[in-house]
Order: sequence, then structure tokens, then C-alpha cells
Amino acid sequence: MALQLQRADGSWARAPLTADGPATVTYGGDPGLWREVEAAWRWWTHAGRPAQDQFAYVLEADGRVHVRHIPDGARWDLPARA
Repeated sequence: MALQLQRADGSWARAPLTADGPATVTYGGDPGLWREVEAAWRWWTHAGRPAQDQFAYVLEADGRVHVRHIPDGARWDLPARA
């Protein structure tokens, strides 16, 4: 399992997930993207490391897209679909 973020500008960051936390972090493009990965890691760990089936991908009628953590309603907006 891994945590990976990608942006339309080509920036990306990836961290394999292990029992002890991320092993080796790799990224390309905007180095600020890694701060988002760290924030996601802290949230995920604080939330008890929920499994993928605890999340929903939502596409609104107006084209807005977000991911939602089902149990507590936490939400992350994603870039609109092209």
C-alpha cells in the first residue's frame, strides 16, 4: 500500500506505507506537494489508519469532485474533471 498524490502540472509525491510509517519518500515537480502528503499522513494516522472502504469518491452534478471519509465526513476537494 502507498500514499500517492499527483497534480495536473505533473508534480507527484509517493510514500510506501509500512507498519512503522513511510519508508522512502519520492517526489517530483513542486516540492510543496510533499507538505500535503505529510498532512494526509498525520490525518490518516490520527484517524486510526482507516481502510480504503471507509472513503467515498463524489462527483457533484456541477462537476466538483471530492473524496469523503465516510465515518466522520472529513472531505478533500479534488480538481474538477476536464
